Amino acid sequence: MSVFAEKHYPESVLGKDLDEYLARGWYRMGQSIFTTHFLCFGDQLYSAIWARLPLEGFSYRKSQRKLMRRNGEQFTISYGPIEITTEKEILYQRYKRHFRGHIARSLAESLLDDEDYHTFKTIEVRIHLGDRLVGLSFFDVGKDSAASILGVYDPDFSSSSLGYYTMLLEMDYCLEHGLKYYYPGYVVPGYERFDYKLRIGPVEYLQLGSGLWVDYDQTTGPIIPLHQMEAQLYKLQATLEEKGVASYKYYYPLFEANLFGLLQASYLDFPVLVQIRGPYPIPQFFYLTVYDVRDGFYKLLRCSNFDDFRFYFNEAYTSAFDQNRFLVELMIVEQVLARTESPQELAEIIHRYHEQLV
Repeated sequence: MSVFAEKHYPESVLGKDLDEYLARGWYRMGQSIFTTHFLCFGDQLYSAIWARLPLEGFSYRKSQRKLMRRNGEQFTISYGPIEITTEKEILYQRYKRHFRGHIARSLAESLLDDEDYHTFKTIEVRIHLGDRLVGLSFFDVGKDSAASILGVYDPDFSSSSLGYYTMLLEMDYCLEHGLKYYYPGYVVPGYERFDYKLRIGPVEYLQLGSGLWVDYDQTTGPIIPLHQMEAQLYKLQATLEEKGVASYKYYYPLFEANLFGLLQASYLDFPVLVQIRGPYPIPQFFYLTVYDVRDGFYKLLRCSNFDDFRFYFNEAYTSAFDQNRFLVELMIVEQVLARTESPQELAEIIHRYHEQLV
């Protein structure tokens, strides 16, 4: 099976290569590039919805023009290739002290993994008030597109909306250089912290089921893959119940195992699943059913657990999850036993071979 979460460590990513990564919903992290479609904040799972702004025919809204004009009169703006300096690290540390959430220890770690080489072509935007650096952002540039990576600002100037302002300045660079798309990263329906990315303009989002970029309807929102999975698994469980087969829905917070440099294996990467159980203990395998929004198929999987997973996921993290709602054993997919578009057909297969499964 193809994976929802994947990470590459390329030697260089320039031009058309970056365009292709971004168009598939990938994003830069340090010197690597990755994709994921689900997130876990606390004990709540969400869908990550990748967004982009088409720049052909784009024009700033009145409020955006007003902000750019007002800040343009107060601050000095400059662009240039990425360069990590002591002054920029000091600004980053000021920003970090006021940042809510996890953030890298330093600017060099965040952007370069503390290395001295550059995998990506990165441009920085610098905002000065006189001689004082008060805002800074970084974006990667390809042949036809650019991706916003990081923005920091002096908390003393939070009323000037410098974080949002640097995004507008990045977009301005893209427009001046004839780029076609600007990628702000992902948004997370139900988690408002990322909603500011929707303010930049009429964005599109990557529809996981079709693989196409479609308009993001600000009224109805996007199709949310996690909700699709939950709805389809509910149908399956209802059919299994009719056949007298016990099943249990679990959320699976270890779905991003592929991103953490683990040993090469077919790690389960679905955020929600249904486990098939019976009256007897399962000595070796877990039998799990999932719904794949990418192809519309239910899949019956035979999985085993990775015994030493706490070497990668500490016990304090896994013990925080309610064992009645979450499966926190690291699962490896051994075999796809069945796949079908019909919950009735899969339920019939499971019913027919139930004793062999459990």
